[in-house]
Amino acid sequence: MLKSILPCGLAMLAFGMAAMPAAAATENLIVNGTFDDFTTGWIGNYQIRSNDPVIDTGSYFFPGAGAFHMIYQNYTLTDTDLASLWDTGLSYTLSADLFGWHNQQDRGTLSVFFLDGEGDRITSSTLMSSTLYDGWWDTEITAGGKYYQSVSGLVPTDTMTLQFVISSTRIGGGTNNDGYIDNASFTMAELPAVPLPAGLPLLGSGLVVLAGLRGLHRRRS
Repeated sequence: MLKSILPCGLAMLAFGMAAMPAAAATENLIVNGTFDDFTTGWIGNYQIRSNDPVIDTGSYFFPGAGAFHMIYQNYTLTDTDLASLWDTGLSYTLSADLFGWHNQQDRGTLSVFFLDGEGDRITSSTLMSSTLYDGWWDTEITAGGKYYQSVSGLVPTDTMTLQFVISSTRIGGGTNNDGYIDNASFTMAELPAVPLPAGLPLLGSGLVVLAGLRGLHRRRS
């Protein structure tokens, strides 16, 4: 009987922990990640484009001529963000549609840099179009489809600022730099709190039962 009750008690505790819902993600923290509002939100020069190739969500980041382009924007964590980060912790998801022009190998990247209070880099995460490049880009792109990428992780606890950087590098020749990006997104969500108030009574009840069974076993032996 002792062996059968122990797994049951542990299962009840695990159920109490699993029942805690995860917090909803924040809205997209990247301003104008769809590039439908011209160059709003971004620092650096670039163009927008909407055809050849076509993506079904409209205009997208187009670097134009030149071997290398880079634009960026910063997001400073709010007091609410910091309270969540230091209390339960924050997870993040970085995502985008990254594509190019026909058979060129020009590549685009979307990165997030986690900066501390001094502006120093703690760590970073990057999406790169070449990781999905198969030798020939489609001329009709579906957002969230073939060229969509995402990465998730944990926000470092000493993060104060997020820096979002888009870069494009010309590799395959031609007139323009064709590392295109659209629908850039970065969201954060609170990690589920450890359910001590719900879990401890279950565990305590199980221990009381186990102690009683052991005492009964000793009296009988």
